[in-house]
Amino acid sequence: MQPLYLTINDPLHAQNRIKEVFGFDSKILLGVIEDSFSARNETTNNHPKIYGGYRNFAEGTAFLRERLLSIGYLKYTQGNSEWVRNEKLGILISFMTGNACVGLKGQVPSNTESLRTEKVARNRNPKGSMFSRIANAQLHGDMLTTHSTTDTWCWVLMYYIDYKNKIIRSELSCPSKLTENGKFFTEYHERIILKEISFDPESEFDTILSPAPTPAPIDFEIKRKNA
Repeated sequence: MQPLYLTINDPLHAQNRIKEVFGFDSKILLGVIEDSFSARNETTNNHPKIYGGYRNFAEGTAFLRERLLSIGYLKYTQGNSEWVRNEKLGILISFMTGNACVGLKGQVPSNTESLRTEKVARNRNPKGSMFSRIANAQLHGDMLTTHSTTDTWCWVLMYYIDYKNKIIRSELSCPSKLTENGKFFTEYHERIILKEISFDPESEFDTILSPAPTPAPIDFEIKRKNA
């Protein structure tokens, strides 16, 4: 199914679109993002500095594959490019981190922090040449001719951890253009913005921390029983 060439940020519209195109509930993607973040938080100061980010990526990729295997998706690897694939639907999905523009309408997400000033949401880590080879059909050529015959569309599940506001923003998007060096996303055929995930303990346990209402006093009279 071809992309819609728009950004979807209405929760209900996003839910329906994901079900229509990919055949699963958006809650699966949110669960992947949340659980991979939990795995990241299990790292300590004794681990190498880059391990937290790598574990987030590695566990997220594994969770995505494990949870989609039962509905027709398979593991797909080309070189060092990791995906989950549904050959029947003509879909590839890759899990990755993005910059601060991820999950924000009106800004273009990407995989690099250096493009924040341009309000371009991008993948934070540069993509190798294998990504552009796999996604070649959707990245080049005339949209009405070449893209109309594209057999497989490559999508990216990108997330951004906003530690200041204690939320994770994410989106499932279909890149249409890379930077000249072929490493970072600059434009998209379609962006589906997902629901924000909060990791603020206070917001999660507000109802538990609230004191229970004090019951109203009960007046009663004690009478001595006659002998």
